[in-house]
Amino acid sequence: MLRSVMFCGRAEAKAEIPRQDWAVISIGEWGSDPAELQEGWHSILRLEFHDIDAELEPYDLFSEVQARRIIQFVKEIEPEVSGILVHCRAGISRSAAVAKWIAETYGLRFPESYSLYNKHVYKMLSLQSSCE
Repeated sequence: MLRSVMFCGRAEAKAEIPRQDWAVISIGEWGSDPAELQEGWHSILRLEFHDIDAELEPYDLFSEVQARRIIQFVKEIEPEVSGILVHCRAGISRSAAVAKWIAETYGLRFPESYSLYNKHVYKMLSLQSSCE
């Protein structure tokens, strides 16, 4: 049963000791190599999108399809894991938005005053989850 969610940067995630009862949502950017996470996590979802909050060529905005992938992933693993680690390059915006959505959806703690999360990512997750 899901009890915790945390967000961090790519370097921290790579150094994190895997836990068999934790899953990872690994957020990268198009054209970059995926984070080299250590083996032993329960499961890993890898996505690629840029840290923007409006259509801006040539960048890839977080999409409804990606939001649904995260929602489905979390729903499937939630009964089997005690935590989810979400990471992006810096661990400030994209990963924080996903972690905030998970925390609010599952009644978990999230830093109340934290405001640097990507508002578009959070909004898309909220909209798509309300459609489910």
